[in-house]
Amino acid sequence: MSYAQATAVTGTVKDEKGVPIPGATVSVKGKNQGTITDFDGNFSLSVSDENTTLVFSYVGFRPQEIMATSSPIHVTLLAEAESLNEVVITAFGAQKKINVTGAISEISGEQIVNNRVGNITNALVGSGAGITGLQTSGEPGRNSTNIRIRGLATYGNTTPLIVIDGVEQAVERAFDELNAIDPNEIESISVLKDAASTAVYGIRGANGVIIVTTKRGRVGKAKINFSANYGLTRATSVQEGVSSYEWALMRNEGIENEMNSYPSTDGLSAYIYNEDDLWKFMNNRDFTPEEVDAMANLTLEQKNALKNSPAVYYGNRDLYAEQFGDLAPQTQLNFNINGGTERVRYFVSLGYFSQKGITSATDYYGANTGSNFRRYNFRSNFDIDVVKNLKISLNLAGQFGQTQGPGTNADPYDLSGRYKVIMQYIYDGNPFMTPGIMNGHLISGYAGVPGTPQNPLALKTDSQIGNQNAVFNLLNSGTGSLYNTLLDNTVRVEHTMDYLLEGLKIHGTVNYQDNYNRYVTYVPSLPAYTVQRNPNDPNELDFFGGAIYNNTFNSYGYGNWNKIYVDAGINYNGSYKNHNYSMLFLGKASKYTLPNDSNNTPSGIMGLVGRVTYNYLEKYMLEFNLGYNGTEQFAEGERFGFFPAYSVGWVPSLEPFFPENDYLTFFKLRGSYGIVGNDLLAGTGRRYLYFPNTYNINQGGYWLGDSNGSSTNDYYPGVTEGTLGNPFVTWEKAKKYDLGIEARFFKDKLNFTYDYFEERRDNILTTIGTIPAVYGVPSSSVPPANIGITENKGFELSLKWDDRIGEVGYSIAGNVTYAKNKIVYRAEAPNPYPWMNQTGFSIGQKFGLTSDGFFDNQEELANRPYNTFTSNKATLGDIKYVDINGDGMIDNKDISPIGFPNNPLYHMNLRFSVDYKGFDLSALLVGSHNGSYYLNTGYTLPFYKRAGNVWEWMYEGRWTPEKVAAGEEITYPRATFDATSSDNNWLTSDFWLVSNDYVRLKNIEIGYTFSQGGFFERAKINSFRVYANGNNLFTFNNELSDKGIDPESPDGNTYIYPLTSLYTLGVNIQF
Repeated sequence: MSYAQATAVTGTVKDEKGVPIPGATVSVKGKNQGTITDFDGNFSLSVSDENTTLVFSYVGFRPQEIMATSSPIHVTLLAEAESLNEVVITAFGAQKKINVTGAISEISGEQIVNNRVGNITNALVGSGAGITGLQTSGEPGRNSTNIRIRGLATYGNTTPLIVIDGVEQAVERAFDELNAIDPNEIESISVLKDAASTAVYGIRGANGVIIVTTKRGRVGKAKINFSANYGLTRATSVQEGVSSYEWALMRNEGIENEMNSYPSTDGLSAYIYNEDDLWKFMNNRDFTPEEVDAMANLTLEQKNALKNSPAVYYGNRDLYAEQFGDLAPQTQLNFNINGGTERVRYFVSLGYFSQKGITSATDYYGANTGSNFRRYNFRSNFDIDVVKNLKISLNLAGQFGQTQGPGTNADPYDLSGRYKVIMQYIYDGNPFMTPGIMNGHLISGYAGVPGTPQNPLALKTDSQIGNQNAVFNLLNSGTGSLYNTLLDNTVRVEHTMDYLLEGLKIHGTVNYQDNYNRYVTYVPSLPAYTVQRNPNDPNELDFFGGAIYNNTFNSYGYGNWNKIYVDAGINYNGSYKNHNYSMLFLGKASKYTLPNDSNNTPSGIMGLVGRVTYNYLEKYMLEFNLGYNGTEQFAEGERFGFFPAYSVGWVPSLEPFFPENDYLTFFKLRGSYGIVGNDLLAGTGRRYLYFPNTYNINQGGYWLGDSNGSSTNDYYPGVTEGTLGNPFVTWEKAKKYDLGIEARFFKDKLNFTYDYFEERRDNILTTIGTIPAVYGVPSSSVPPANIGITENKGFELSLKWDDRIGEVGYSIAGNVTYAKNKIVYRAEAPNPYPWMNQTGFSIGQKFGLTSDGFFDNQEELANRPYNTFTSNKATLGDIKYVDINGDGMIDNKDISPIGFPNNPLYHMNLRFSVDYKGFDLSALLVGSHNGSYYLNTGYTLPFYKRAGNVWEWMYEGRWTPEKVAAGEEITYPRATFDATSSDNNWLTSDFWLVSNDYVRLKNIEIGYTFSQGGFFERAKINSFRVYANGNNLFTFNNELSDKGIDPESPDGNTYIYPLTSLYTLGVNIQF
């Protein structure tokens, strides 16, 4: 093609997924001539020479040069994640990435959306270096994750600060709004990790900061986006129970072990199931064929029917699988629109999310055992240029949720209490104890006299735990419904003062949040029955009972709160020749009010923020940050503190001596040091730590007087000491160091980032552990003190390869985080040996006995050290313990560090994506290493109070003489009967410490974006994409899997609602 005169060259500009890019610049190289693309990515530009080179560029994408030798020209711009012009959201502002001297992880809104999960904290795990967490539950509406940034650095408060659109969230409700945001509203998330990034937040910056930025409108025609997905959830891991036959067989074995090992146990033979019992358990029948044939009063037809009748007494149920084995639906919808003019820009979003629980939703007379969660979201963000130099931004957002599930605890947030109701009866029951609902009747127990044919197992089973009927107790626990409304309103005013000094701005923010909860509990009176087989015709069932009484209903506000936040500041950005600098000065304050707080006063903090940045030619960077904060927690004179931070950066690749090459195209060094603080006493919720001692009136008292007994003396109530204060307590301080390297190789295709960090906490805000119990108040009420030192060291390594080969684009990114902490000093009770102290070891370090296999023969048993914990009671098949100090006894002097803490030392993730024409595929692998999970006795103790449950891993792994002789692997002690947590095998030891190392396919998504034209063009559809997504799909290299425990669960509590996997299908449409 040749040009005899100026000719119009036309074409389109799209991104890698085929979505048009409006506003992209198309210019003639070397000339002051160009245009921009329209809303549909189309352009037209006149050129006069066939050798003309066109340059296509857009913020966030790599520029591309193309010769104008043909028309139309279709251009695909590639995302430039590490562009020198990329902007990073920081505290109270934004900076070009090249100028950032702090440690910040950036997460795109698209990355959060692609996880398709119900809340943001779950989506953050695996999203970037240094971001980790353990998920407390899988129940809808209560399935959030406790996020940690760079591990743990204190045994005090560890919650990071959450900032949403510049507004600090109340630390008492850190994750409330974050987890209620619709992911489709999020533009980006920045995680600030070092002191240079967080010092301006002062007292609340010690544990890192998570900054969420929501989407805003852009100039252009209105863009309408609609997304919908539907999926199913199921448990990632389910504990597998034994069958009734295996349960009875193992219990018999346990009784025989006791009788063969210890004197005066012959009476236990009364509890052994005989061969007929075992046959009935195995075959799910209440009578053997011989017993049926001996029933002379039955006809042949009745006998045949009875022989084929499923057991009532000798039944078999895997209660855990029944309770948590359902597939549950999840639905997510979002509609948003954004656009605007030069004067007014807007983003409006409406969202809906619903999820049902995997619990079996048994419905009986108004009682329901299912869980479900529904949430409605709206957000309206407006930016209005009222007049020249004056912009007003309005943010209006709301979340409306309903969380419903079994259990009516006074505290709906007390998960451990609720799950005890939901799950304890499964642990304490057994496969035949729970008949459930029979012929429409809820069975509470058996009607027959224990030991008779109408209740044949009661005497042999000899349950000491009462009626542990899982279905009956769960239905009778009632239903709790928590209704939540959270409104968030922000007005921000910004005035540009270029008429005084170019780059000078003043701004102010006012935010008000109001959260209202209503907790409604309903406990219906259920008709319950006892059951037995009819004595005359056992084919018939007799039901007794069925009375219905009054239902119980309660409704009250719970945990309502509101918060007001204000700030006002001035900032300046300027340059002189090659010198660039900026300054910020800002004042802020917030007041958090909890109406039911016992202090009857709001909680307040206030402070000043200062920042100065400087760079020369973007090669040398200096930055100083300062936070000056005050809090109500401490007495006058101790309330305010300075929190400075200093950081520097250097880009050698911009130096004249650095050779221009295609191998190492960018190289940057940065470092920071600073101090941040904490004013919260972990785990107590205590306020006003300096207050004088408090006292509790109307406590237990005495009858005082001189009565001779003919009349009652007057009663005088007593007074006890309550919470004790300390007027000298003050800040916990964290000194943080960070050294970072950023580099790009091979024409920017390979990105490398490395950070080494150290943190030292001192003056840790805690209660002292050296106060004796006779002090008179619980440990949570002793005076707080600044005592204790910890340190946390580690590194983060991130690599990313991004390239395109023809029409195939692909990206591989991975990171590794290592964080190891140590308690340098902690005030704790003295121990006989240094290794028994928490000082010198990691936070959360487990301590216990060291196991050494089992007693496999009489010689080992005879030569064992004397065990003071059990009065030396042990037998073959019991766990052997190591005498650490060699004194011939197993006692508290043999307790030493065992395993790793629950929070692993290493966290890894690997993200992969590829696209070809309209197809796209992405996958995320996550994993951890050097962590431990302690199995407490709730998991490991069999036949609790003679009738409790047993798990398959216990049955298969138990010690037997036959396995010892055959050399088979043994993973569980011998079968026992009527054991307690103080018996030899259940002493705290490393035997019950299991690695929670794992590798998991966390997420995978495959999608297809249809080509434009035809129907889509006529329907004004700019983009139409369908996809399938899976979350928490497969877990590898996990020692907890056979025990039905998810490795991303925290230990310390037996009753954890199973975490879930998710499988979804969805569609995204843009008009």
